[in-house]
Amino acid sequence: MTTAWELANRWPEADFRIVTDAGHSAYESGITHELLSATDAFLLAG
Repeated sequence: MTTAWELANRWPEADFRIVTDAGHSAYESGITHELLSATDAFLLAG
């Protein structure tokens, strides 16, 4: 997680989120929620 944190700090447009109680599967509720939120943000950004 350190590398991701460092990258996010150096990349102003990055949106680094730590999802508690989640691993790497897109089927976990927390990950699914964040993926949908990111997709919605892309849609709204045009």
